[in-house]
Amino acid sequence: MSVDNPDELLHTVLPPALEVLTAWSIAETEADPTVFHKAMNRAFGDAAGSLDPWRGFADMMFGLSSLSGILLDELAEATGRSRGDLLHAVHLRYLDPTG
Repeated sequence: MSVDNPDELLHTVLPPALEVLTAWSIAETEADPTVFHKAMNRAFGDAAGSLDPWRGFADMMFGLSSLSGILLDELAEATGRSRGDLLHAVHLRYLDPTG
């Protein structure tokens, strides 16, 4: 796969990222992790089945990272908090094994 411009890149990487993020939200709201697992399996399957699987996985990770950055900026603006404060709160909520 080759990408000729930034708009094409966004069309390539953001849809799977949005699908995975939406599935995460649904899974959390409905307390049903299978929704998220199915979306991740499909996204990984699409990446693995592409002509260049490593590029497919890289595109998926880039899309998730880009979407996370966009959402973090939006959240920081909406709440008036810094990105660092928000990342620290996310770490405490989801990643801190003692919390």
